[in-house]
Amino acid sequence: MTTKPKRSVNLSHCERSELVSREAIQPSRGGAIPARSLFFRLGEFAVAEQLCKRWHYSGRMAGNVQVVGTLHIAGGLFGDAGNAVAAITFSIPPTRWSESVLELSRLVRTSEKIPLTLLIRLGLSAVLKKGCDLVVSFADWTQSHHGGVYQSASWNYSGMRESRMDGVTVDGEFIPGRSANSRWGTRSPERLLQKNIQAEPHYDEGKHIYWKALAKSGESKAVRLGLASLPYPKPHEAESRAEGGAA
Repeated sequence: MTTKPKRSVNLSHCERSELVSREAIQPSRGGAIPARSLFFRLGEFAVAEQLCKRWHYSGRMAGNVQVVGTLHIAGGLFGDAGNAVAAITFSIPPTRWSESVLELSRLVRTSEKIPLTLLIRLGLSAVLKKGCDLVVSFADWTQSHHGGVYQSASWNYSGMRESRMDGVTVDGEFIPGRSANSRWGTRSPERLLQKNIQAEPHYDEGKHIYWKALAKSGESKAVRLGLASLPYPKPHEAESRAEGGAA
């Protein structure tokens, strides 16, 4: 005897998959899509990847993704798998930490007005169920991001890290460090030259560090890792901090 799959309710986790469309349905009078009209889904990697390629400033999906969540408007066979309008991913960080953490590596939405703090909260809930107790994220000052969405979501701010080499430039194209490692086995301009590849180092302008403990153990871990809890930077303050170096 076969049974029909259970329909999900608003903001529930579900497993069925449907590729993202580039268009989304606006409320009849415009404005933000209300949270009650959205459905949260886990594991839609291909959907999130499409959103990242089209809407994220990097134009690419994150690497080493461990958890991916997407927000959908109503639609599909069971009403919970319409067009995807936002995505969030959590990855193993490319930088080394002395203890295990996950990095919120992508947060992206279409041109629709979506409550990203809701997506962050749902994503963190899924991460906690995976056993992670501490999440970090970096607001890229190279893109003039100061982390306003993390402030709205009540994350802790640990200051701005210094400028670092984040990749190489080859024939005028920026290649992220992780992509260079995957493609050539190294991101070092010197070693790339040995492979007859002319590469120039590329440096970011520093990144604002935010973190969120998901349990008491995560708070203790943040202390051991030296993560601070500093006053939030405002956009103009972030600019002055960037000009002056690390916060």
